[in-house]
Amino acid sequence: MSKLVLYFFLLVFASFEVSSHEFTPAQLEITQISESDYLVNWKFPLNQSTKSRINFPEFCSSEDDLFPKRSGKYLLEIIELNCTQSLKGSTLNVTNMSFMTDVMVTIRFINDEVFQDYITSENTDLVVPNEVEYSNFSYLFMGFEHLLGGYDHILFVFGLVFLISGWFNLIKTITSFTIAHSITLALSSLGVVKLPQTATEAVIALTIIYLAYEILDKKDLRKIPWHIPFGFGLIHGFGFAGALMEIGFSGQSLFQTLLLFNVGIELAQLSLLPIIFFLIFLFTKVNLKNEFKTISAFAIGGISCYWFIERTVNLFIV
Repeated sequence: MSKLVLYFFLLVFASFEVSSHEFTPAQLEITQISESDYLVNWKFPLNQSTKSRINFPEFCSSEDDLFPKRSGKYLLEIIELNCTQSLKGSTLNVTNMSFMTDVMVTIRFINDEVFQDYITSENTDLVVPNEVEYSNFSYLFMGFEHLLGGYDHILFVFGLVFLISGWFNLIKTITSFTIAHSITLALSSLGVVKLPQTATEAVIALTIIYLAYEILDKKDLRKIPWHIPFGFGLIHGFGFAGALMEIGFSGQSLFQTLLLFNVGIELAQLSLLPIIFFLIFLFTKVNLKNEFKTISAFAIGGISCYWFIERTVNLFIV
């Protein structure tokens, strides 16, 4: 009976969509070019089944782009907007939103004021304040949601926990991983080092395959050298940077933007640990710890092999 419970949990786990980096927020960039005219760049994800629609205030008239252009993982639509009043104090609304797609909103006014916030599927209205103060605090939530929406990163953290013995080693591992991906996140975002995103994601899948092998190869939890999570952190940092580049960011307070996005990632990683430890504790209590570890390793390895093959094939698709 207890083994049936284990298989049930793993079946639920495996039934999640085998995808990664699926958190791709839409981007709404509005630039004021005169007192009454605005240029709108509306980028929405290709993987969204239905196109979201922007509803501008009633005092605005728009000329939509009939032929949106592909831009990476997005379709770019350029809209010309004419408004008889300022957008300050007005409400923007987005309909037909996917629950996995938030909208990052950036409005640049003619007096160099910048307003930035984001719209979620739970709250589809956004009120533009009359007094605009630039804030990039929304990148904290973007970093948090990116990690939780990227199943490859979740599997990596899940696999790491099986190879860590003791709280001191856990802290050391997380710290080295954090420092490493912070370095490459900053270097890549600043344009110092660039790697192809598809190739980076294929290598990330390889790191997860390696963890799955290590879990199966060792009978007991063991300490792992700090340089392994550090090296893997460097690779994952390029993946995080690719997501930040797709989201886009303003040149204002660049250091703060990187810091907040990174802190959001760390908070998401830390939020996963209690859940993972609870699952291990639960299966230990019913004497299924080894079975849970073994089957989890096969599940992690199998899914990451699929990702590696898929991403490698995508390297050769023009």
